[in-house]
Amino acid sequence: MSTKTAFVLMAAFSLVPVGAARAGASLYVDDAAIVPAAQCQLESWLRASAPGRELSLVPACDIAGTEFGLGLSDYARPAQTHVAAFGAKRVLREAPSRRWALAASVGANWNLSRGGFDGWNFNLPLSVAGDAAGRTRWHFNLGWTAPRHGDDAASAGIGVEHALRDRWSVLAEIFAERRGGRIAQLGLRRGFGPDHSIDVLIGDHSDRGRSPWLTLGFNFALPR
Repeated sequence: MSTKTAFVLMAAFSLVPVGAARAGASLYVDDAAIVPAAQCQLESWLRASAPGRELSLVPACDIAGTEFGLGLSDYARPAQTHVAAFGAKRVLREAPSRRWALAASVGANWNLSRGGFDGWNFNLPLSVAGDAAGRTRWHFNLGWTAPRHGDDAASAGIGVEHALRDRWSVLAEIFAERRGGRIAQLGLRRGFGPDHSIDVLIGDHSDRGRSPWLTLGFNFALPR
């Protein structure tokens, strides 16, 4: 896929009125992998709770060894909010045996409802194989968020993927931000071939004023 084609695809998807860039798509903890060379992918998810709802769509393409993502998110409650986000991610180092990898990502958000820049974020994901067969992979994140209105805050997360039989995987993660409390998710991923999958996750927040949520995520590799 040419660079021009990749940018056209990203621009086209960004016009759809849903989606937003988050490190790990339907997961809060990111891994240290990027889209394969000269390829694009589409990640989307619906997160529903009482009374909230988030609908997101994030296309991403690999251009010259860097993954660029552009998306929009629609938050229905407690107030209708539309957020646009741009992100870039690159693998910094990967062991020849693929037992571990380190990446870096940076993102910027715009609140379309208020019409202004909403802040930026930085993250360092480290992925480590838990066994020689690679059936279990651990993901560790250290990050920093700088909202336009509010104090900067450090963030950290730990996630794990464990492959089961018949293309099923167990997903679990804990993500914490200094000012935002702790988030936990647990669920399953069903693969459809090497490039497509569906996630079903149940999540909760340490803030007792917020209800648990259910997330349905779709991940697709786009044809070259």
